[in-house]
Amino acid sequence: MDIFDSISLIEKARKGVFLFSYGACHADELYEMPCSCPACMKGGKSFSDVLEHNYYAASSELKTIRNAIRNGVFRNLVELRASSQPEIASMLRIFDSTYYKFQEERYPIASKKIISSPLSLKRPDVERFRRRVIGRYIKPPSAKILLLLPCSAKKPYSFSKSHSIFRRAINSCKNPGVVHEVVVTSPLGIVPIELELTYPAAHYDISVTGEWSLDEQEMVKKQLESYLQKNEYDIIINHLPDDISGFLNVGEMTCEGHPTSNSSIEKLSTILRKEAGKYDMVSKSSRIMENIKSILSYQFGNAEIFPEECRIKGKYPNFKIFHKGKQLGMMVESRGMFSLTIEGGKMLAKSNSYFVHIEDFVPHGSVFEVGDVDADKKIRCGDEVVAIHDDEVRAVGVAEMNGEEMVESVRGEAIKVRHYKK
Repeated sequence: MDIFDSISLIEKARKGVFLFSYGACHADELYEMPCSCPACMKGGKSFSDVLEHNYYAASSELKTIRNAIRNGVFRNLVELRASSQPEIASMLRIFDSTYYKFQEERYPIASKKIISSPLSLKRPDVERFRRRVIGRYIKPPSAKILLLLPCSAKKPYSFSKSHSIFRRAINSCKNPGVVHEVVVTSPLGIVPIELELTYPAAHYDISVTGEWSLDEQEMVKKQLESYLQKNEYDIIINHLPDDISGFLNVGEMTCEGHPTSNSSIEKLSTILRKEAGKYDMVSKSSRIMENIKSILSYQFGNAEIFPEECRIKGKYPNFKIFHKGKQLGMMVESRGMFSLTIEGGKMLAKSNSYFVHIEDFVPHGSVFEVGDVDADKKIRCGDEVVAIHDDEVRAVGVAEMNGEEMVESVRGEAIKVRHYKK
């Protein structure tokens, strides 16, 4: 922050108004001084006392803002301030609805935890997740039974106690490969279980009250409707509690009271055994490969980046992909996405996406944008990208800015290189 106009601080002080991070208060309304700055410690309420306090308050808020920006939680801070200042809430709603594209291009693919509020429904990174689930994501082909489940306080979902209970019920059907778990939650809408490690699916907190606002209800209904237009199932099982199934009345209901109650789990297990038994057995290895392709469809917009003959090694979530003895990539739990090797980068390059064309050099540490010739406009900060020169893959790594910035900027790190051509 380069310039701060202090005129408003003086104007408020002239009116005897103390400024705080949560709003403003007139001196006559303060029975105790709620601040420990030097001005308030004196206990005075004169113009000079109020002005001195306002300067301290503004300085403190500026430091809070700078810290939030550096720590990647500025949006959380803005939503917190908006909760007590309607004018900020109004500006934020207008900004989100009018300038989604501008914001989304500059929001990193992964960031810090989202502290969800009603204003989070339109966060650019949340909206991007919903759009990619609808526009990019492709469900595993073997998944014939859609199982709608509630979210859990613990993330990732499958690591929680409640979802461990659901998983046991699914496994009891003897053919779990045909069952597809999709979590219904706010503010994300729906989360296919393969995406549980991605941002923001594994990185949000929301207060659970059992009450859904009309905006949340409408968002979830539209999200599921759009999802089902692209991804078809033979049967839908609705294992959602009353507060969700009351407005999301789809499929066969199996929840009786609490989703993990004995009667609910017994009913779920019974219908899963009945329906899953109608299909040919799906092997665990086959379903894992399908899950990985579903993740790739979300990450790169292309599920067929890697050949069919790939082999998967390791246990979830630390899967490694191999082809003809060469590692192509591995899933990184902290990012919920696949990181590529040079060999994997060569296959990504064939899809003509997430590329950065560079000058004739081999980057060993970082690629700075002064060496960029062109870059895919789909690239966002945090994306996995491949650096190419004359159709030769020179390096793979993580984008440190979006594709447009790589081409237009004159300074800064464009790619943090992980592997390079030797």
